[in-house]
Amino acid sequence: MTTLSGKRILVVGAGGAQGSVGARLFAEQGAHVVVADAVQEAAETVAGEIRATGGTAVAAVADVGDADSWTRLVELATAEFGGLDGMVNYAAILSRAGAADTEIDVFERTIHVNLTGAWFGIRAVVPALLAAGGGSIVTIGSVDGLVGRGGGAAYQASKGGVRLLTKSVATEFASRGIRANSVHPGPMKTRMAMVVGPKADPAGVQELEVRLTAQVPMARLGQPIDIAYAVRYLLSDESSFVTGVDLPVDGGLTAQ
Repeated sequence: MTTLSGKRILVVGAGGAQGSVGARLFAEQGAHVVVADAVQEAAETVAGEIRATGGTAVAAVADVGDADSWTRLVELATAEFGGLDGMVNYAAILSRAGAADTEIDVFERTIHVNLTGAWFGIRAVVPALLAAGGGSIVTIGSVDGLVGRGGGAAYQASKGGVRLLTKSVATEFASRGIRANSVHPGPMKTRMAMVVGPKADPAGVQELEVRLTAQVPMARLGQPIDIAYAVRYLLSDESSFVTGVDLPVDGGLTAQ
């Protein structure tokens, strides 16, 4: 069953570990995908992989912190596919510094990319979704935007803002056919490099992985496909009565 057959989906952050898996899954499910990423080569690679397996995709460069970049993405989707039926925003930056230790420029940059960028995207795609008669917006948050976990003040503030921004959009446009939901990953295997840095001691990485896994009732870290399946559902007509939801995909972490 191809649950996204014929849907035109803009996937931003599609060159990353999570976004690339999502973009490929949505294409496998029949979607026409705009594969957008800050790194052009990454976007082109994923789009090429989709086309090589018989899917439909076009690559684009995206700067989520630039409102004009979002406008160009919507224009590309309209030119290539005749419009949009959905958008998912995976793009984000991560800071783990505490509230008293975060530099002002880091805090402002994190809020701008993660929260203001999410708003730029929503503002850009809403007219296209209205023109299509409705559609689905999915923004990737984090469990760090649902509960206080200490450290990462800027990141947590940005993801908490994403959650409420999504609910605001959901209630504003529900009667006009647009649904908006957020997905909140728990500790992810693919986020380890972001947390510890590319030059981290492997033993330290393993120690952190063990510590994070111990926080999860299901006793494992998440994988990109776990997030992709949740997003696929929210993009599909199977979730036609679902809006304003913040969906944790966290192995039970926030249920504790």
